[in-house]
Amino acid sequence: MRSAHLEVKAGRVRAADAVAPSANSAVCLKPDALQFEEVYRSFFGHVCRWVRALGGPEAERDDLVQDVFLIVHRRLPDFDGMNLHGWLYQITRHRVRDFRRLRWFRVFLQSSRVDDSLPDSFAGSRDPERTLEEKERAALIARLLSKLPEAQRAAFVLFEIDGYSGEEIARFQGVPLNTVWGRIHKARTKLSADITRLQSKSSGGRTPL
Repeated sequence: MRSAHLEVKAGRVRAADAVAPSANSAVCLKPDALQFEEVYRSFFGHVCRWVRALGGPEAERDDLVQDVFLIVHRRLPDFDGMNLHGWLYQITRHRVRDFRRLRWFRVFLQSSRVDDSLPDSFAGSRDPERTLEEKERAALIARLLSKLPEAQRAAFVLFEIDGYSGEEIARFQGVPLNTVWGRIHKARTKLSADITRLQSKSSGGRTPL
């Protein structure tokens, strides 16, 4: 079931079109003057990146982002004004977690169904072999990341891919900075071990990544 979509005066924005916020773009909104439209515009890009880092499926990211802001809209009057970044991050984290649980349950219930409605994925493609290789690589990376504990995966993706600082991630996740560095280190160690294992299995020692 698709979620309702929020509309603001500037119009709805797709997650894929969101401009990535600068790592230095600290948003200063006074607790007693928080307006939903301001929060939406200021944090839309952040929420999009958090949804991705937390493992939200690409096809569902627009809906997940809108779900997060529906929750924000409902809870904003009760927000105490402390650590807006962290508050929004935790809402995003819980929404993605709940979605993944529900998605797993639906897949489990429908596991015996055969989906014969899929179109030819490579129709019109100029290089179907390369497209297939890229899809397989993306799936492999996603599989490796999915093996990490949620907090480690999010910290790793936010730091290594999205360019957030350790201090920002500590604020988002509501933990000490040393905990963030520890999570990133553990994620790197686990991913390195998995890649080494895959290299040893691949022909000629070439990594499939």
